[in-house]
Amino acid sequence: MWYILSRFTLVALLCQSLGEAAVQNRRPHIAKTVTLGNGQVIDWIYKDSQGDVASPPPFGPGGHEIVPSVFNETTVGPKGTVPILRSNGEPSRVKVAPPLSTPMKSRIGSRQYSGQHWYVSTSQTTDNRGGSAALSMFKAFVAQNDDFSLLQTAVIRSVPSIGIQTVEAGWINFPDQKQKPHLFTFFNTNNYQTIGDYLAGWNTDVKGWVQSDTQYFPGIELTPLSVVGGAQKEIHVRYSLHNGSWWLGVNGRWAGYYPAKMFTKNGNSAQKTLQSKSDRINWYGEIYQAEDAQTTTDMGSGHFAADGYGKAAYLHNITYTDMSGRDHDFDGSQGTHVDDPKRYSIDAHFLDTGAWGSHFFLGGPGAGGKIGG
Repeated sequence: MWYILSRFTLVALLCQSLGEAAVQNRRPHIAKTVTLGNGQVIDWIYKDSQGDVASPPPFGPGGHEIVPSVFNETTVGPKGTVPILRSNGEPSRVKVAPPLSTPMKSRIGSRQYSGQHWYVSTSQTTDNRGGSAALSMFKAFVAQNDDFSLLQTAVIRSVPSIGIQTVEAGWINFPDQKQKPHLFTFFNTNNYQTIGDYLAGWNTDVKGWVQSDTQYFPGIELTPLSVVGGAQKEIHVRYSLHNGSWWLGVNGRWAGYYPAKMFTKNGNSAQKTLQSKSDRINWYGEIYQAEDAQTTTDMGSGHFAADGYGKAAYLHNITYTDMSGRDHDFDGSQGTHVDDPKRYSIDAHFLDTGAWGSHFFLGGPGAGGKIGG
């Protein structure tokens, strides 16, 4: 009897293992390929070809859908399909962890800055299941194509024997990704050590992301953009841990998710990884520079935070979600960090009782003080 049960158990485990491998290695079936007016190539894949796709949270993510859709009657996909932005095939650089409030070793006196990240960052250390905010949508000037400038959130867990794990999303100008300013997603299971399938990566450049929505997808370019002295445009993002998935909400719709089980590894139980919760959430601006000289890349609009609404970039109605699913105003007052106040700044209003709730303005023109280089 023990022999029969052992064989049965072995076969069951083998079938389960092969089944999981088949899902991971399955190539999503492309039903239709289209090229949008902005040059983006979209593959419409059958949603269920991604495996067993989870159901989104029963509540809305907040924000309002931007109309019109980026798709029209000729570029929309068949029923049962979802859009995937085709990767340009070029590996993107690895991100790094956003800072806590403790200042890092000064880099301002350095003679060579290539590879540096510059932050205007806020963080709150608390157990959470995600959070949300509205982010302004400027086209930030970047000095080189392989520089980037972004506004984002990072939902973070510190994990034994690994380090930092994150799910991230926001608004970025990163010409090296062969795109105009766009929504981005990023995930990291391995303390930002390397990019690869189910390890870490941008958008759908690597395996990990599961697409659910028919409208919003990682890499989507939204227009019109904010104009200094003119109309201000926003994108609303929310991460929410729901039934084992980190769901990303964009402008009132659930776009897709990262399966939370990807984060349990290196002998850790789920309770010790991002699979079960986050223990810190950051909202921030970040610059990456590839050039040796101190970068002139702008953060946000390029205006300093003190220039306020209509000129400076901002995030407003910033929240975090507690472990019971309730939203609270974000308080980054104990976790505010600015790498170089001469080039980039912040004007924070946490726990504000007005219509914008917790919010802050941020930005700056980079080295030389000239907006746009």
